[in-house]
Amino acid sequence: MSKSAEYVRSTVAMPARAALREPVIETRGLRKEFDGFVAVAGVDLRFSGTGVFGIIGPNGAGKTTFFNLLSSFLKPSAGTVLFHDQEISRLNPEAVSRLGIVRSFQISSIFGHMTVAENLLLPMQRRVTSGCEFWRRSHGLEAHRQAIHDIMDQVGIASTWRDQQASALPYGLKRSLELGISLATRPQVLLLDEPTAGMSSQDIGRIIDLIRSIAEERMVIMVEHNLRVVSDLARQIIVLQQGRVLTVGTYDEVHSDPRVIEAYLGGKRGIGGHGHA
Repeated sequence: MSKSAEYVRSTVAMPARAALREPVIETRGLRKEFDGFVAVAGVDLRFSGTGVFGIIGPNGAGKTTFFNLLSSFLKPSAGTVLFHDQEISRLNPEAVSRLGIVRSFQISSIFGHMTVAENLLLPMQRRVTSGCEFWRRSHGLEAHRQAIHDIMDQVGIASTWRDQQASALPYGLKRSLELGISLATRPQVLLLDEPTAGMSSQDIGRIIDLIRSIAEERMVIMVEHNLRVVSDLARQIIVLQQGRVLTVGTYDEVHSDPRVIEAYLGGKRGIGGHGHA
């Protein structure tokens, strides 16, 4: 297990070195029901350190519901979510974001009618105001000029796009801007929902490099169907099945686990390294 990224199921005894590191995020007995259907069934997890943690599983495994519970877009039927030992499961999503847990959505959520710079300005101003100050755009753009430039450079968007409408960006750069918007909030934990969905192979490679760089300084928890991305990025992988944790480990450990093979493919063959979860 990597020293810089640790994952521990709370029902399993922790190694001595992991016990010295307090969890950043912890779920205790996390459960979510929809009209009697159990989507997440008493999940106990602890996430510590930095790096990428991948969440995979077959369709209907509860991945998106679990993600929505972490970010407080859904409230649990039972159990809790803790962030640095503070219960956050009853907070609204905005409050959770202000604490440092930021979610980037599966479907690109940029404001197409605004410029690239304005898209990045909004979360910067919301860090220190209620958000209404955003409409003083010219002042904000000047005050945050360097920060906007730095984020554009970090996510690989050329400065020539700065004052162009975000709707004009190619699809891959729109996803990069989405990550830039998330970074502009200065998150401690970044939740990524299928960050490479719909991308070309070239764009996927670029986003993999970007996420790897982002995760050097913070925790990234990622739901991703593309197993190439998972194998390249995730130091620890959590496999969900029917709302429960099936197994946890490195990519090599989980992709050859008979339980995972059975869950995905009925035990007929392995879950190859470049397919889709």
